[in-house]
Formats: sequence, structure tokens, C-alpha cells
Amino acid sequence: MKNITSKAVLALALLSFTFTGCLKDKGFENYQYGINDPDTQPPGVGFPFASKAMNGYGLDVSGSPQRVSELTFLNLNAGNPAPADITITLAVKSTELIGAYNTANGTNIQVLPASLFTLPTTVTIPAGARSVDVPLVVSSTLTLNPNIAYGVAVQITSASGNYVVAQNLRNLLIQFSIKNKYDGIYTLSGYHNRTPYTFPYQTTMHMVTTGPNAVYFYWPLVGGVGHPIGVGPNNSLSWYGATVAPVVVFNTSTNLVTNVYGSDPAGPPITMFTGAGSRVGKWDPATRAMTVDWNYNANPLRAFFDDLVFVRAR
Repeated sequence: MKNITSKAVLALALLSFTFTGCLKDKGFENYQYGINDPDTQPPGVGFPFASKAMNGYGLDVSGSPQRVSELTFLNLNAGNPAPADITITLAVKSTELIGAYNTANGTNIQVLPASLFTLPTTVTIPAGARSVDVPLVVSSTLTLNPNIAYGVAVQITSASGNYVVAQNLRNLLIQFSIKNKYDGIYTLSGYHNRTPYTFPYQTTMHMVTTGPNAVYFYWPLVGGVGHPIGVGPNNSLSWYGATVAPVVVFNTSTNLVTNVYGSDPAGPPITMFTGAGSRVGKWDPATRAMTVDWNYNANPLRAFFDDLVFVRAR
């Protein structure tokens, strides 16, 4: 077993992450892409994130509309703001562009059905501005399979006035991953009943979608799947390694745990624990808290008793 010090856990607990969008097109300003010589060539327009072959974006499982943010900014690649309104024409090219991406990268991203999203055919960068946020809205994800990656590809086809389309910022490809309702970042607390590893543990745990009604334990402290063991006071942690990595399965109607199994066939058999001291495994839709008891090798003295408190979306 690999020991993980309490100091490392404390450092992890003290970290906080803030994600902010950046509207400046530094790649253009450094002439890495776009209209590379704005002093001698006509100014251009483009999607800054089109400089990446593919952009990932997570969507919640929801019947309500979800606005795709940050990725869809369309910028004016010029030294000065627009002196007048610039009308830009867009087209959805998902079948063509995602098909080409799949062929080039050996992936199998499915085209998001046109009935599930809206996108304007024209947008305007107003006079005095440098960008416009293109409103790409996914209306519902309830019919989508969390095991499948879906994609949308948007192409700039024209721009009004003396503006050209930057060819290497023309095609914006977005891959959507669909999270089930159990997915999220949690604070995991619990204990293992195997002597001498009975000390309580507490750590940050990611519960990651692996199907429409299942999540697996991803432990960011070790950078992979797995589960902690308390091996001493002051939250001194260890683990059995990545082969002991449970998957929790729920009934989506009752939110009760119906099964627990191991994600690695090379690991020991993992099952939902129902022996002495076990509790009802469940997920609370009001608080998003999770309770799950499980064990391995069908041994009642190899059980884990886990409580997970929801922190935020992953």
C-alpha cells in the first residue's frame, strides 16, 4: 500500500479553483493564428477556440435549456474595434467536420441531433465592439446516452464589409460529455473495518459518470481511480491501488443503490455490503449526499462505509 500523508490531504483541502473566461485573443495578437498581418491585410473574424481541433464541454442531465458559455465567442481579429456593425453568417457543419475529425483521430463522436440545440444563422459584432457571444443552447439532454460523446461543429461562412474569415479560426468543434445526476465533486468520509486499517478517512472524491445510472470513484489525490484507507491518526491515508475501484449503480427512480462492482477485472470482486452494520445505500436528490457500503472478496471484514457530501459540480 502507498501511504499518502495528511499534509498532502491538508494542502488539497486548502486549494480552491476559479475558472474564468478570457476574451482577449492573445494568439491573434502574437500572430500565432488568424489574419497574421493586420497592417497590410484586411481585418478578419474568427472563433478563438477554433485554434484547437476539438473543445470539450460538460452538460448536466436536464430537461431545461443549457447555454454553452465561453467557447462560442467570435472575435474581431483587428487592431481596432469595429467601426460599424459586422454581420457574420454561420452554418452547422457537424456531419462533415466531426466525421473528418473521427477519421483523423480514431474517435467515435456522434453528431448531436439538430432537434436538441439552437444556433443563430447570423450574429453581429456591434460597432465599437471586438466580439460577440454566439448563443448555442442545448434544449435537453434527457434522451442522450452518457456513454456516448456528442458533438456540434459550427462554421463561419461569411462576414460583411471589408472583413475576411480567418481560415484557421473558421471551424469550431465542440464535444459534449453528458453527466448523470450522481456525478460531482464530493467530500468522502468513512472507515474500513479491516484491522488495523480502521482509522477514519476524509478526502475529496470525484464521482464520475460511467453510464446513465452509475458513477465510479476517481481520487484526485492519487490522480486515478481508487479509494482511500485510513491507516493512522490525523487523516493518514493509504490505498489498495487502482484495482480496488468501485462503481456504484443506482435505481434512477428511487435513487437507491442497487449494485456495487469493481471497475478493474484484475482486481478483487467488489459487491454491495449488506452484512452486520450495513446501511441503506442511497442518493438524496435534495442535498445530493450519497451513502454507500461495499466490500471485496465477499468478506464481511473487508467492508467500507462511505458518506459523500456534495461540494459542487464536476
